[in-house]
Amino acid sequence: MGMKKNNTFLIPVEYKRLFDDDWREAAVYGGRYSMKSHTVARFLLIKAREKKIRIGCFREFQNSIAESSHKLLSDLISEYNLTDFVVTDNSIVNSINGSDFLFKGLHRNEQGIKSIEGIDIAWVEEAQTISKESIEILTPTIRKEGSKIIYTYNRLTEEDPVHKRLVMEGRPNTLVLNINYDTADKYGFIPSVIKAEIEDDKASRPNLYKQKWLGEPVGLDKKIYKDWATIDELPHEAKLVRRGLDFGYSNDPTALVDIYYYNGGYIINEVIYQKGLSNKQIADIILSQEEQTLVVADSAEPKSIDEIRSYGVNIIATVKGKDSIRQGIQFVQDQRISVTKRSFNVLNEYRNYFWKTDINGNVINVPESGFDHSGDAIRYAFSTLQAVEDEAPLNDPRLLEEESEPLYSLIGI
Repeated sequence: MGMKKNNTFLIPVEYKRLFDDDWREAAVYGGRYSMKSHTVARFLLIKAREKKIRIGCFREFQNSIAESSHKLLSDLISEYNLTDFVVTDNSIVNSINGSDFLFKGLHRNEQGIKSIEGIDIAWVEEAQTISKESIEILTPTIRKEGSKIIYTYNRLTEEDPVHKRLVMEGRPNTLVLNINYDTADKYGFIPSVIKAEIEDDKASRPNLYKQKWLGEPVGLDKKIYKDWATIDELPHEAKLVRRGLDFGYSNDPTALVDIYYYNGGYIINEVIYQKGLSNKQIADIILSQEEQTLVVADSAEPKSIDEIRSYGVNIIATVKGKDSIRQGIQFVQDQRISVTKRSFNVLNEYRNYFWKTDINGNVINVPESGFDHSGDAIRYAFSTLQAVEDEAPLNDPRLLEEESEPLYSLIGI
């Protein structure tokens, strides 16, 4: 059974409060198959047909329209044969009353967001990834009388900024809807193959069941890095001591980070986080920086390292070994770390970098992939900042970048 009947939207009664006018912000959260996105999308299409309104659809990270909620909305318009909507590659407009949908990414788009006018309803999808800074930019932008902001999300950790703001701390006139798969099951919306998977997880993998299907946050024991601070800008007295480079191209971004030493701790500053960069482009960016220091890169790309070195960059490969990832992570975690506010991708990966779990939901000492690009670059940089008591060969050229620097080990990452 689907969520329609005779081309009429079927909205579960558990979501009925969305249609009330006594709330300003809404936190709609839960586990998988709770119908959050599909129901909110239907709600927005209904409201857009009632009268002329402007709807802003946002995500923290949106590099293209394909990464937005445009596809979900356009698929529903096609499924329900809503011929009053005109769908283009970048917009959706109601041809009868003029209601329109716009789609924006929040990340590194402060001026673009602040310039938006006349939003009646804002929908932030995948809101578990939204930063506190983005919330603080978006909220005053949606300022029209009677305007609303809807956040839909699956919780990641206890530290999710949106959940802290709306549920844990609370805000005036906030609607909170915590809905899980049992609602979909109640109305017969869950396919039998998914229902069998849910029951198997519940019986055999209770921790995974709680996280995946009940939307409970990941425990802090699964979070790899903790207690990093965010600072507005680099202090003038901070000293650049290393750069770390993780290679990417088509599927993954190239990540380059600067490591500064300051007042007994380290500051991380993002330089590059971008797909499609050639080695020449990477070298040009490095050489264009005001200060130069040793670059430590992923040893899995020796040809790339050689090419970048040929352009005049002081670059070496990190040294990998047995258990080096875990040891490198531990060394970084043992430091006092701050991250500049402008380092959006570093901060996003910091919030979403977790240890893997086994089939029972128990943590194992292997990082999950996907949010590890800046994290790898950071480990590479720190691998040569890990002081050791044992003597290293004095003629090792990799350890003689500057006579004034202490002797460092390449053991680790």
